[in-house]
Amino acid sequence: METKRCLCLSALALLLAASGTPISSKLHASDETVKLRTAVDRPLLETGGGGSSVVVKIEVEGCAAPKRKRESLNLAIVLDRSGSMSGAKLEQAKQAALLLVDQLDADDVLSLVVYETEVQVVLPASRLGDRRREVRRLIERIETGGSTALYGGVEEGSRQLREFLGKERINRVLLLSDGIANVGPSDNRSIADLGRRIAREGMSVTTIGLGNDYNETLMTALAEASDANYYYVADVETLPEVFAKELGELQSIVAREIVIEIRCPKGVKPIRFLGRPGELKSSTESVTFSTVSGGQKREIYLECRVEGEALGKVNEIASVAMRYADASSKAVVESKAAPVVVGYTQDKALASRSVDQTIVAEAAIFDNAVATEEAIAYADKGEAASSRSILDRQILKLKEVQAAAPAAQQKALDEEIETITRAREELDSDRLSSEQRKQLSNRAWMMRNAKR
Repeated sequence: METKRCLCLSALALLLAASGTPISSKLHASDETVKLRTAVDRPLLETGGGGSSVVVKIEVEGCAAPKRKRESLNLAIVLDRSGSMSGAKLEQAKQAALLLVDQLDADDVLSLVVYETEVQVVLPASRLGDRRREVRRLIERIETGGSTALYGGVEEGSRQLREFLGKERINRVLLLSDGIANVGPSDNRSIADLGRRIAREGMSVTTIGLGNDYNETLMTALAEASDANYYYVADVETLPEVFAKELGELQSIVAREIVIEIRCPKGVKPIRFLGRPGELKSSTESVTFSTVSGGQKREIYLECRVEGEALGKVNEIASVAMRYADASSKAVVESKAAPVVVGYTQDKALASRSVDQTIVAEAAIFDNAVATEEAIAYADKGEAASSRSILDRQILKLKEVQAAAPAAQQKALDEEIETITRAREELDSDRLSSEQRKQLSNRAWMMRNAKR
């Protein structure tokens, strides 16, 4: 029976490949909150070799939420008001906060913490109710002060969230800073540990880095610890847009605690998640997302190797299952495992024609994230030659992929190539500017955290 099934699957793969149709596995129902899709870059593998690599694309998409009362928000705005924020920076930050207040519902909870040398709670956590005008006055009165007690500010922000902490609300700190923490714990490890402790309690920290003088490694670590967002804002004029984007995402969350589990059978070895450093050690791997919003797509690319003994024999190279908590009903939803299927052929040309160049292009962009972070690390150590070598290699690799990429992926590859080319040109003078470092780091972070 199993032999017949494998033969049928192989035949199907051959037919689809010959017609130019990529093999993909789709799993969703009309009443599901989150859709799960899988596909492979090489749906038809050539037999006779010692093994073959396959990239599995896994995509989750939040369905557009039906008209219903959204989940209430529990937000703590933590605002840097150190001396470097004086002038346009602080004014734009205040304007962005005022716009956010205008869009909150009466049942939403808001607190406002400012920090410089000291940490001050300007607005203790409370339901907004009919206090909108009062809250606006408090924001408008904020002025700049001294140093940067970032750790204490985030810690106080999380303390305010705890006053109304619960699964019936979205609990998030919004941190904005333009400088380097220099009061209290200020090393990256301590602040990342703070982020992880906050995440374990069901809260998250979105970080907004303003200008080119803040520590992006610290800010990305804080956001990554809780699967929140990180924004690099070079132009203060765009701050209101960033706040609006963040609020829009929070207001449209349809699922929480999403867990994607991937299982590979004997003969198929998971190698790595593209865009994330490190090799995988187990045949069962999982990825978690804290939230998915309506209309949001989050992608993972898993590189697997079908070993020589499995070539031509194992058609189902992986199965992908998902569970999540529905944001509306609070029920835990478990999907049926979606099979990831390939076929086999001895025809090299046919196998080549079956390649899904869209997935190849997308995977190359994700894969570039790890190389970019390696280049940044070498530049930080003053080893510009090594950094240049990595970027040169990546430019050539991306251009090679671009030559075969569909039109839809051309623009994304152009942007990726342009970004690392600019960084490569700067390194001719053996330095990487703060602005370029932040741009590279931001793109790498987005890939690593499936935030494209």
